[in-house]
Amino acid sequence: MGRWATVTVVDEKGRRHSMDVQADSSFDAAHLFLVGAKNWQSGIVPEPPPMPTLQTVFEVVVDGKVHRVEGAALQRWIVKRREEMKGPRGYLFSQRPTLDNPT
Repeated sequence: MGRWATVTVVDEKGRRHSMDVQADSSFDAAHLFLVGAKNWQSGIVPEPPPMPTLQTVFEVVVDGKVHRVEGAALQRWIVKRREEMKGPRGYLFSQRPTLDNPT
């Protein structure tokens, strides 16, 4: 079981959007923020978090320590994990979204 982390991104207006997740690493936490943002965007929410892109910088706080995860590095991590993971866990992981370039 992972540890609790708070993941924060800043939108184009300078507003901070945070999400608490339980993750195995700072990259996993950033990826779970992406999953939550994609799911949130599809629902009816007055102010969903910004959609992360390759240029997004994720601030991940775990046990009082701050870690920075850049979007491009997260995308490389996602691709690598998809290649490495096998079985049911690998299948479930492959269903998670990836980052897109901004349009």
